[in-house]
Amino acid sequence: MRRANRTGGRTGSVGTPLLLVGIVLVAINLRSVMTGTGPLIGEIRQDTGLGAAMAGMIGTLPVLCFGIFSVFAPRLGRRFGLEEVIAFALGTLAFGILIRLVPGNLILFLGTALIGLAIAIGNVLLPAMVKRSFPREAKRLSGLYVAVLSLMASTAAAIAIPLSQAGLGWRGSLAVWAGPAIVATLVWAVLARRRPGDRPPPPPRIGVRALLRSRLALAVTLFMAAQSFAFYVVLTWLTEILIDLGLGRAEAGIVFAASQLLGAVPIIGLSLFAHRVKDDRALMVAAAGATIVGLLTLLGFGSSGAIVGASLIGIGQGSSFALGLTFFSSRSGDDVVAAELSGTGQSVAYLIAASGPVLAGLIHGLTGGWEPVLAGVMVVVVIQMTIGIEAGRPGTVSQEDLTG
Repeated sequence: MRRANRTGGRTGSVGTPLLLVGIVLVAINLRSVMTGTGPLIGEIRQDTGLGAAMAGMIGTLPVLCFGIFSVFAPRLGRRFGLEEVIAFALGTLAFGILIRLVPGNLILFLGTALIGLAIAIGNVLLPAMVKRSFPREAKRLSGLYVAVLSLMASTAAAIAIPLSQAGLGWRGSLAVWAGPAIVATLVWAVLARRRPGDRPPPPPRIGVRALLRSRLALAVTLFMAAQSFAFYVVLTWLTEILIDLGLGRAEAGIVFAASQLLGAVPIIGLSLFAHRVKDDRALMVAAAGATIVGLLTLLGFGSSGAIVGASLIGIGQGSSFALGLTFFSSRSGDDVVAAELSGTGQSVAYLIAASGPVLAGLIHGLTGGWEPVLAGVMVVVVIQMTIGIEAGRPGTVSQEDLTG
């Protein structure tokens, strides 16, 4: 095993087969419980009596936690070790999922906040772990875990309503995802015990002001903000939008799940071939274009265009989401920058994006329709595409860029 260099980065691969399994398990857990919530939002509202804005908080609260806690994740990783903190996060995730079996809106929001805290840590530290342990394969492995994440997120969306209708109810449907979280916790507990004692010295702290000094780091951050804003509005409300367009609840759930599954297709392609692509600008434009055409299809054709529109949105947003996550590794010069860019960048991005689901719910409540919401998402995607052209340029961010 090669030791850390003076900057805290590593020059060779220090990964193990068990670590690869652990990375895949984290990816399985990073979005599943969230994408499984969207199709059930109508049932949740009916059971809890929540209005549209408060129901939107179920989608917003985890994103808000991403924004608040992401910035602290690199410090926790430096203080206690990446493996230990990831194991803690996965245990917290399992607990947050399980306590939502207890009736009561307060418990519902508490569990949702714990889920957001746990996923925030995983979001930030997984790219750093990949960059540290597999530096030569960082972009390929980043694509792999994003592909697994997306496939499992799609699966969660697809089975949410069938599980609920099979007798589990919405609480039981969401609680099944505690199982993978518990398995992942056990694997990472083993990895934490096996971790060598010669840890690299704590790297310099890098924050928001430092990001502003790097044009590329700022572009990556703002791209993630715009992409996440649009993504979580769609994730939270698309099923309800499809129902209002005239689809039945089960049919809307199937269309939503299909859109998520189709969104995983380009992600798998990116995981296989993205490491060969140095300039991502064309991919950025294509992804945003697919989303815009999908939104226009829903606006122009209603229920008759639901399948095509939702599919294009899924493909476009899936591609954008994959690119945004892989940027934290592929645009970083080493694991130190990956952790700091991932932590600070995601904190800023998700604080901006957190308003999306609630704002969409408020607009729908005020106007009685979803057309203004879809139009607003379209504007955000245009902004995303413009910023993505800069974020997709070849290059990396070095420690000197952020601290010099």
